[in-house]
Amino acid sequence: MSTPEPAAARRGTSPRRALIVGSAALFTDMLVHGLAVPVLPLLPAVVERGPAATGLLFSSYAFAMICATLFAGRIVDRHGPRTPLLIGLLGLALATLLFATGGPYWLLLTARLAQGVAGGMSWVAALSLIAATTRFEKRGQAMGIALSTLTLGVLLGPPLAGFMVEHFGTASPFLLASGVALADGALRILLVRGTARVSDDTAGPFAVLRVPGSAAIVCAIVIGAGVLSAVEPVLPVHLRAGALTIGLLFGLASFVAIIANPVVGRYVSTAPRLLLGSGVVAASASLLLLGWAGALWQTSIGMALLGTSSALLLAPATTLISEQGARSAPPTLGGSFALYNLAYAGGLALGPVLAGLGVQQAGFPAALTAGAVFLLLLGGASLTRLPAPRH
Repeated sequence: MSTPEPAAARRGTSPRRALIVGSAALFTDMLVHGLAVPVLPLLPAVVERGPAATGLLFSSYAFAMICATLFAGRIVDRHGPRTPLLIGLLGLALATLLFATGGPYWLLLTARLAQGVAGGMSWVAALSLIAATTRFEKRGQAMGIALSTLTLGVLLGPPLAGFMVEHFGTASPFLLASGVALADGALRILLVRGTARVSDDTAGPFAVLRVPGSAAIVCAIVIGAGVLSAVEPVLPVHLRAGALTIGLLFGLASFVAIIANPVVGRYVSTAPRLLLGSGVVAASASLLLLGWAGALWQTSIGMALLGTSSALLLAPATTLISEQGARSAPPTLGGSFALYNLAYAGGLALGPVLAGLGVQQAGFPAALTAGAVFLLLLGGASLTRLPAPRH
């Protein structure tokens, strides 16, 4: 016997509408995030502050996102997902308008914080909306579709921003983002009707974290998100290349990750430890190659290897963390995705700060070499604590 249709669906928000709105919200947030990658590090107001301040600027998004996530959960519990979706829309609109000014630094930092608040609200509300309108047995598939739009936004953002900066100026990517945000906002207003909360999946992320082996998976997620985000604030200034070149390099990493994801997914159930171990090695090797590259083609190989490491780390971790949710008491799917999102945001927060400080203190090659060694030690220790896969 199938489970009854959730209340939100009966009151006007169908599962299809919820998936459209949720996917669009996640895509828009990561598109704006990607649009900023080749632009922000090259702005005069950012360059003059140095690598550490640049790293802080990039990390501030994730720190604000983590804080907003905690408040967003309470708002969803009291008022349903519609209210935080609209709050997220306002934050995103504010961020894009402030980014378009190009400075000063404190204003860009304010914009980045606003974007983080918008992301935290939108991510929690989008996934909660999908959960509240989709039967439990179909919820995992719907969540997977929504989360795949994150990678699409990251893939399109950097090269698109680079092209627009080269032809239309530094403000153009963020003006485009404003238009995308308006279209996304129309979807949120027109398609979201029901505001029911989830009643069949109430365990939170910390219930999943308490399951033996979850900490090791969280570590893999942090590494997968943190390595790419660590390169974002420091590589553009190191290369002294144009925005289009920077955008294409980061687009290459995302494209390779998209191609590698389904290949990696075939072997998650049989060799998760091997995949994660290969991901740690690939991430470390990519940092070494980027740190000591003497030509653009070598940097390109390093970025492709970075994208491969992302797939090797994040694709297995997504499956393993959902299995940990099934092992928690009570079993939970929503708690698994919440823990994944918090771990991913943690990587986005730590990576840029550590990279910026390292480059400012020791220089680009030495900082990335130290990061590669640290990843090998941290990743190796985590692999020994991975849970056995379910069969």
